[in-house]
Amino acid sequence: MEKKTSRKIPAKRRIFTEILKENYTIALTLIDREMSETGKDPELLYNFAICCSRTGNHKKCVSIIEELLEEFPKFSERDNAFRMMIYSLIRTGDYKTALAKTDERLKLSLDDIILLSLKASALEKSGDTKAAIETHLRILRLRPEQKNSLNSVAYLLLEGKEPKPEELKLAMENIKRALQLDPENPAYLDSFGVLLSKLGKMEEARKAFEKAITKAPNEDIILEHLKKLTQTNRQAT
Repeated sequence: MEKKTSRKIPAKRRIFTEILKENYTIALTLIDREMSETGKDPELLYNFAICCSRTGNHKKCVSIIEELLEEFPKFSERDNAFRMMIYSLIRTGDYKTALAKTDERLKLSLDDIILLSLKASALEKSGDTKAAIETHLRILRLRPEQKNSLNSVAYLLLEGKEPKPEELKLAMENIKRALQLDPENPAYLDSFGVLLSKLGKMEEARKAFEKAITKAPNEDIILEHLKKLTQTNRQAT
């Protein structure tokens, strides 16, 4: 009787399987082991960076991508690698470098929606709200139904200040369109609640916030908005 021999699963296939299962820590261990045995590989470095990003190790993600781009300048996923690096730079709070990298890439791809979205995020987090709004409006000129930008424009026009009449009008147009496209999205419902509170429609605002909370019960910002609204209502009475 012929003895059966078990086939060894190729290392890369096993690594990609673990990534698909979202077992990023296991995948990191497997990638590290494979590269220590066979040497650096651009595909493995790229997936190593993905796993670092997914596990919250954004500084490591940035350093791995820098290594990848330096050692393998013709890597096929170069554009995606840059986008991931910019995202991780934002997550580490290095907005200046993130913006510099984004502007560098936009020179090569002027209307890249993902890069523009990353730029808007970095601008917002760095405190440059005006430039963030302008970038989102640029995205909407390119793609009028970009839901995240519709919501972001509305939220940035409203949050933390008393908007001018024209800002209220633009915010209303944008958030209503975002909700038409995705009526159950908690972030959009939250922005709608902020808009309603600015218009003095407190009961409708409360309903919007409460609906948002049911969709995203762990979102602190929604809870904060609901709490602020409740305090305002108490003071008014």
